[in-house]
Amino acid sequence: MKKWSINFIMLLTLTLGIGGCAVNKEDIQGFNLISVEEEKQLGDKFVVEIEKQRKISTDKETTAYVDRVGRRLLAKARDVQFPFTFKVVVDDNVNAFAVPGGHIYVHTGLIKAAAGEDELAAVMAHEINHAVARHGTRQMTNEYGFNLVLQLLLGDNPGMLTQLATSLFGTAGTMAYSRGMETQADHLGVETMAKAGYDPNGMLAFFTKLDAMSGQKSSKVEQFFSSHPLTSERINNVKTAIANLPPMKYSGPLDKGEFARIKARVK
Repeated sequence: MKKWSINFIMLLTLTLGIGGCAVNKEDIQGFNLISVEEEKQLGDKFVVEIEKQRKISTDKETTAYVDRVGRRLLAKARDVQFPFTFKVVVDDNVNAFAVPGGHIYVHTGLIKAAAGEDELAAVMAHEINHAVARHGTRQMTNEYGFNLVLQLLLGDNPGMLTQLATSLFGTAGTMAYSRGMETQADHLGVETMAKAGYDPNGMLAFFTKLDAMSGQKSSKVEQFFSSHPLTSERINNVKTAIANLPPMKYSGPLDKGEFARIKARVK
């Protein structure tokens, strides 16, 4: 037991020591004490708890559409280490979130607020790249320590698993990433969108729209801003990322009328 305790302390100290380091937006590996396989296991445990708390859409057409958009983006992501899943949450709040292990959830409120598929793809590309860069387990380890994350993996603390699922991904919870992680997800999201044929200006348009909604004190965007605070710096970084892209044409949605049909369904 003493040897394990010493190892835990050393690992936790190392984790906390690197927790404040800046995130290199080009480096999707980063430092992570949790293995890819462990992250898959942890994500699967969270999914069970999340789907007890959230209303998951049973509309096959809407879910299939979101999955198609997600798969199109995923095909152009830099690295895919997880068997990603894409699901729709029946919730009017404008939000989407990524769960460790490659589980992406999109609110119906996000579909309602988006003006077109490019804007929806922008938020999904951002969330996909949180998962690609494994920000979830990195942030959890920084905040709660390796010891607790290991307990969750081993099933030693089921009560804490439920509590964390609620606080991080529940109806009132959000996972707050570091500023560097948000910048990296934006940067990679712009790149992923462009490679997939979506107009990355959709990200800029949607962020600008959300920024205006925050000025109107709309309660529907509170979850998004609590987990993804928008700043003028972030918006400028997106502009720079778009400007640095090589010249290319964007095909946009494969079915030009599909987004409108799906939006009508969720309304």
